[in-house]
Amino acid sequence: MVRLTHAPRIQGVIDIPDELIATQYAYNGAAGRAFVAALPGLAGRFLEEWGLRRDGAAMYGMCALVLPVVREADGVPAALKLQLVDEETVGEPVALRAWGAAGA
Repeated sequence: MVRLTHAPRIQGVIDIPDELIATQYAYNGAAGRAFVAALPGLAGRFLEEWGLRRDGAAMYGMCALVLPVVREADGVPAALKLQLVDEETVGEPVALRAWGAAGA
């Protein structure tokens, strides 16, 4: 687990799993390294902009870091998914919006 603490807007520490780092480096090369380096800043930006509060340990898959969160405005639980946008994932935000997060 790599602990990155250089994101000034994040309370505490973002843990980036070694397996996610290895996958990003192996499959995405320089873009994957840039994505991993940017993760703390991205998380901080979206947490702040969208009024989210972290609510649990980070989860991950082959391509994404998922942070359990709560919307500060209404206390509704949600998830913040951060992933490198590439030719395979570029349509995912559109699909998630179409589903309205219902079962997605």
